[in-house]
Amino acid sequence: MDKKEYKYLVIEQHKFSTFNDSWTVKFANVDENEAFTKLVALRTLNEDKDKIYYIVNMDYLWTKDNDQETDKDKPLVLTDEIDEDKQQELF
Repeated sequence: MDKKEYKYLVIEQHKFSTFNDSWTVKFANVDENEAFTKLVALRTLNEDKDKIYYIVNMDYLWTKDNDQETDKDKPLVLTDEIDEDKQQELF
């Protein structure tokens, strides 16, 4: 059985007291070992208490294939007319 090789992001959150937090992707598309190595290095070298580092599994992110446009990807347009084929699908 093949074990899927997951890819990860290493993200930095910079907290500010006067306005919204800033988020930055520090590393993308890295494997698990490399992600944890980079996370430990970033946390070890970090002297700013307002910077926090996270690891995110890229499998949990949404992706959209822009090359193929399906009916689901097309914008919804309201009209008074309904195709007979579409009407049959509704019932």
